[in-house]
Amino acid sequence: VCRSIDECVLCWLATCSASGAPNVSPKEVFAAFNGDSLVIANIASPNSARNIRATGRACVAFVDVFTQRGFQVSGAARELRKDDPSFESIESILLVLTEGKFPFKSVFRVMAEEVRTILAPRYVLYPETTEEEQIASAMVRYGVRPAT
Repeated sequence: VCRSIDECVLCWLATCSASGAPNVSPKEVFAAFNGDSLVIANIASPNSARNIRATGRACVAFVDVFTQRGFQVSGAARELRKDDPSFESIESILLVLTEGKFPFKSVFRVMAEEVRTILAPRYVLYPETTEEEQIASAMVRYGVRPAT
């Protein structure tokens, strides 16, 4: 799971309001933390912050767009601000990812209470499918080439 997190450029943070209204927000500054959770920089996410404060729950999904494999992590969630004892250690990890270009005043921490694998249907319908085939297909579909 940690390797997959490092390889993905985006994740999607899903939350619900106190009344049950869903919200999904893409995030690009996130990391595994402490072997038990994901941390995400709150750069501009007032709805996610409000929902996490209201319900204390979240779900995060991340998928490598080329291999079309990933994970869904869900569990208890908290918004941590600068006055939280663990904020500084989390901030230092996320600042490396932002290179100081995106300020954030809080972070979301989602505990990994449940982890599910995400697979493209092709892996299930055609078990002989390889990651190499998926990557080649995605390169054609997205009109990209490997970096040289």
